[in-house]
Amino acid sequence: MRHGKLSREQAIELAGIEAVEKVENENCDFTNRLQTDGDDSVEFAASVKFTDAEGVKRTLTAYYYQDQEAVDATEDLSNLNWEIEGYEIW
Repeated sequence: MRHGKLSREQAIELAGIEAVEKVENENCDFTNRLQTDGDDSVEFAASVKFTDAEGVKRTLTAYYYQDQEAVDATEDLSNLNWEIEGYEIW
């Protein structure tokens, strides 16, 4: 099951534009999470901390997914198409 059910607009509404832009500029890394629904994509994520409107410290995570074949076929992961699948707030 893929993570990141929030759109960029929803993430901005909940976390603020500063947090969204910050997470978009962070380097992502493998999550090593196994997909249990037959999806063979490789999951990557980047996270930043922020304080929400109620003063609660939260984490905003951006999720990226790549085809396993594409990951295996390159030595330089920067050659892949890095598009954010979605965001989550914890």
